[in-house]
Amino acid sequence: MYFPVSYSTLSDKALAEYLRNHYNIQHILNMSYYLRGMNDTYLVTTSEKPYVFRVYRGDWRAEYSEIAFELELLNYLNLKGISVSLPVADTHGEFIQTFDAPEGKRFGVLFTFAEGTERGMDNEEICNLCGQSVADIHLQSESFKSEYKRTILDLNYLIHQSLEVIESSMQHRIEDVEFMKKLGQQLEHSLRDIPLEQLDWGICHGDLHGNTNVSFTEDLVMTHYDFDLCGYGWRAYDIAEFRLSREVRVGHDPDLLERLWTAFIEGYRSVRDLSENDLKAVPIFVGIRQLWLMGLCLKDPHINGSIDYDDAFIDDKLAYFKRLKENLYGEYSEVLR
Repeated sequence: MYFPVSYSTLSDKALAEYLRNHYNIQHILNMSYYLRGMNDTYLVTTSEKPYVFRVYRGDWRAEYSEIAFELELLNYLNLKGISVSLPVADTHGEFIQTFDAPEGKRFGVLFTFAEGTERGMDNEEICNLCGQSVADIHLQSESFKSEYKRTILDLNYLIHQSLEVIESSMQHRIEDVEFMKKLGQQLEHSLRDIPLEQLDWGICHGDLHGNTNVSFTEDLVMTHYDFDLCGYGWRAYDIAEFRLSREVRVGHDPDLLERLWTAFIEGYRSVRDLSENDLKAVPIFVGIRQLWLMGLCLKDPHINGSIDYDDAFIDDKLAYFKRLKENLYGEYSEVLR
């Protein structure tokens, strides 16, 4: 009998042998553990072309339907002409594999490799193209429907559940917990004042930071991948992650930040409409995204260890949220109270 396990890393050698036995893939030359993120990613090298194999975390994607929704969306977008990394079926036509890991059931999916290379979202041309591509995903997914259940990216998920994690992890800092709870209420009230019902709702990628989830060919054709955070939500929330990532990377240069953001929005609006209310909601969703990310980090010490999420981490986040609150009550006072 084994000692209980909360998170395991499946053997790359055993997975390579599994692929040889279950997929029509010739000459697997190497399979290496590539990235630990929300899930485990393995790079599969063959004599013909590379693939990516993802093993979903058992405590993150515990239900078959959650993964089936993602794969159904990818195949739908492909049929609509969107370049995405696609799931590959095994010899029985199945896309989702099930593994009995020490911590319990885990799912795995083989994906096509997104050809090209990553490019920094640090110039206006790239940001404009990215805006066009994101708008195309939103446009082409308008009619997408699935019978599979998937987490809804609503305020309960983004704010309330995140605050529950934050509160349970910060019992030694009750005053700071109260500040975070009040901030969450203010962010929610701000959205409802826009009002919330007028914001664009539909399929979201869920993680549009522009790094490690999009590849560019030499002629700047984009292929999107890693839709693990996809779901139904507000499109302003979806593009808020792009804005947040630019703030993190080039916030020291406000002029460049605004030029990149303007290029992204102009690209987006050249493909589909984005209302002024949706734009007003973006800075609020930037804060909500950071709130969600904080909850996500504090929830996962069993994956990456708690050393990076100590009081110094909390101090840094609180400093960010205090600046955010000041900025929102200033420049965006017309949508906040």
